[in-house]
Amino acid sequence: LSPDITVIAGLSGGADSVCLTSVLSKLSRSIGFKLEAVHINHNLRAEESDSDQLFCEKFCEKLGIPLTVVSCNVKDYAEQNKLSTEEAARIMRYKAFADCSEGKFIATAHNADDNLETVVHNLIRGTAVKGLTGIPPVRDNIIRPLLTVTRAEIEQYLEDNSLSYVTDSSNLSDDYTRNKIRHNVIFVMSEINNSLLKTSVSTINAISLENSFIEEQTDKAYTECRTNG
Repeated sequence: LSPDITVIAGLSGGADSVCLTSVLSKLSRSIGFKLEAVHINHNLRAEESDSDQLFCEKFCEKLGIPLTVVSCNVKDYAEQNKLSTEEAARIMRYKAFADCSEGKFIATAHNADDNLETVVHNLIRGTAVKGLTGIPPVRDNIIRPLLTVTRAEIEQYLEDNSLSYVTDSSNLSDDYTRNKIRHNVIFVMSEINNSLLKTSVSTINAISLENSFIEEQTDKAYTECRTNG
């Protein structure tokens, strides 16, 4: 983060994104970069989706941050492309991010809990080493400042700073794969190791470093062995 850039915070209105936007707002004043926000209304929860949008509009107005609202019809997109609602929402969300962030950075609120869930999800589906590196902290113009921060630490920050947030009711059910992992698999893993999130951060970091080294060495070997013949 430097004074000459613009950062757009992905703001859903949930605890993680409210924390992210608040922290970036403070950093923007001390560092000098320009801060904006974007809210993606997936239109999946009727009045609740509109209520989340209104919350984000008021939150950004209070912080003095310009807000862009993008409305998506996730349900139709999922049906047309034979995708799960979860995957369709992710695709449309990142497309919206790309459309509004040319020449800027997008900051998403993925945290340590999300990262562990992603690794477990990849492991369940089957993966090579790269899948065990989790969510990249930086990819293209996307940055994830909270990736090593736990959800418990985020909630403590919100409490300490008297910040309210909205709760997505779909996160409370097991209808989505990620929720099943969060509510069941991670829950049992945490019972076995009560320092699970702390150790997962260091483990994922170690695997990421090892994977980067492997890729660096294979690229080097490929370059040295390649011929123009």
